[in-house]
Amino acid sequence: MAAKIQRLSAYQVLTSPRSFAHEAEAVQWARGAELVEFIKRTSRGHKFNTGYEVEQTQIMQGFKAWLEGAGPDYVPQQKEALTAGVHNWDNYLFVDIRRSLGDGNELREKKEQSTRALVALFDDWRQSQSTFEHDVAAELASIAKIYRDSYANYVARVGSGDIEAMFTAPIFSMVIERMRHYLPENMDVIEQFRKCAEFFTTPNFAALPYQYIHSRACALLKHNVKNGAYANSDRATEAVGGFFYDLDHIAHYAPYCDAIAMDRPMAGMMSDPRIDLEARFGVKVFSLSNLDEFHAWLDEIESRMSEEHKEALRTAYP
Repeated sequence: MAAKIQRLSAYQVLTSPRSFAHEAEAVQWARGAELVEFIKRTSRGHKFNTGYEVEQTQIMQGFKAWLEGAGPDYVPQQKEALTAGVHNWDNYLFVDIRRSLGDGNELREKKEQSTRALVALFDDWRQSQSTFEHDVAAELASIAKIYRDSYANYVARVGSGDIEAMFTAPIFSMVIERMRHYLPENMDVIEQFRKCAEFFTTPNFAALPYQYIHSRACALLKHNVKNGAYANSDRATEAVGGFFYDLDHIAHYAPYCDAIAMDRPMAGMMSDPRIDLEARFGVKVFSLSNLDEFHAWLDEIESRMSEEHKEALRTAYP
């Protein structure tokens, strides 16, 4: 599989853009250096925009459309996550600038901490009587609260004369500040804030790709726990290890891909009718559960190469 992916990348018919998540995962492996090298060669220099850039771009585009009276349908545009160059032929030479990928032990510990914190919630979830739809709404409300509270804290810091707030405030705190630029300049500041906050309660916000995937995946996990999944805490810790890290990567980037590979539990979740990644965004979901389909998909890509393309390859790789 790895050799096939690398070959198709060299044939200029497949690109696997990398993100911070790829490198963060790789550095935790004993053979992480080999994996990083594979990622570099198959990404061919292409990188996803940072997760927060993708998330904020979706919010700005969705907010603007909502202000103009558009419905909740949101069609992801690849430029939100990738440059147009991802469709161009790449040079067969590249410059590799080595840099530190971080402390693997530290990243592993953070991942384990988030997993333990997640599993600790399961007992309370089992007692919950909430519906899936209610849990989705609660997740969206929680995200909206982060945006509102972080911005309110930023404004309070600036208002108190804390100049450093403009440089040290969390990225989340700038979301509403950016949204305000789409509102009339003569609108009262409080009304601007209310208008921004109102957007977070709309179907338009819930339909943004990141919000849609993230909120529904969290609600689905809670639903599964309430229905008897992960009853053994030790097995649960192993089964949902790195859940939020994996989910963030999928929620940010899957809508902009033709296909995405993930572990079995997450693939099962993304294929659930309540999320249905492929039906919603047209992205194929692969895992060890359908490895043959992954091979077939890659073979189909290779079989579609035109004679002109093959001739160009012979010229590029004499």
